[in-house]
Amino acid sequence: MKGLMLLGKRGIWWGFILLVVGILCNGCAGNSIPSGGLHKRLAISKLFESGILLPDHTYYIEGSEIEPDAIIALSNSYQLQTKLWSKKNWTEENLKKAVFWMQTGQFGFCTVKAGLLLAPDGQQVGVWYSKKERGIIRQPAEGVVEVYPFRHLPGSPCWKETLIDEL
Repeated sequence: MKGLMLLGKRGIWWGFILLVVGILCNGCAGNSIPSGGLHKRLAISKLFESGILLPDHTYYIEGSEIEPDAIIALSNSYQLQTKLWSKKNWTEENLKKAVFWMQTGQFGFCTVKAGLLLAPDGQQVGVWYSKKERGIIRQPAEGVVEVYPFRHLPGSPCWKETLIDEL
């Protein structure tokens, strides 16, 4: 008890905060499964916006046929294990239309972004285009990937826009 009195109220408060942070970090690190993710690249945005289809890639969308929430182009070296993503046999014109409709929904700072799809080992498995910029990619077997639904970065303009839309 004498040791606690030497710390004072401020010291006890900081000790409590460090304890909580330590418990949270330990819980996250101990239960994690290796996963890849999304890595933003401006050059990939320009690629999608020009309507150029990547050779040796298969295109998939999440969301509406007219205004998808996300587009991915997965290297044909990988098989997508999914019930969420819809495969598209697009022409360049189809890709341009999808990108156009995704851009029409942009407001303020909530803009469409793009980049690389990275497997847990850091290998590029494809590219992505979406307003949502967080994603998890898992590789349950060699040559097989799972791409989980993309999410908005908490606190981002798009995340705030989504909250307002849901009211």
